[in-house]
Amino acid sequence: MGIVARLRAIALLLAAVLLFGCQTVPTGAEIKARKVAALEKLGFVPTGAGWDLNLGVKLLFDVNDDQVSGSGRIELDRVARTLAEVGVDRIRVEGHTDNAGSPRYNQPLSLRRAESVAQLLVAGGWQDAAIERRGYGADKPIADNSTAEGRAQNRRVVVTVQVE
Repeated sequence: MGIVARLRAIALLLAAVLLFGCQTVPTGAEIKARKVAALEKLGFVPTGAGWDLNLGVKLLFDVNDDQVSGSGRIELDRVARTLAEVGVDRIRVEGHTDNAGSPRYNQPLSLRRAESVAQLLVAGGWQDAAIERRGYGADKPIADNSTAEGRAQNRRVVVTVQVE
């Protein structure tokens, strides 16, 4: 290799070092801000337990049903990918029912709803062990169970994540 070629190689190496050396590593606050922005874009809202995404509106379950609709599957795939991209490492999935039926029936149904959503998150790339599942039956309504509209809102799944 001639002297000119060597000088060019050294100059390119120095330029690369300078370019990479000028890049800053994001701070914890910047990383958290990115996570928060991504969560808000997905529809998550801050709560005392973390950030919640109430999938009831998008994934209303029919009475006695634990299967996610086709549009719900698409939404969950998007949620799974985005949460992984922003560095969320744990998810809690909570299933709920309306008050129709006995607690003995509703509690397992709510857990099956949570499991149905968890399995779709796994299909979207999440590790099964990173997803906690809970079933609450009719214990935590968000709407009035005395109306059909309210009962439909209570048949839901909530996805909760922490932003650190």
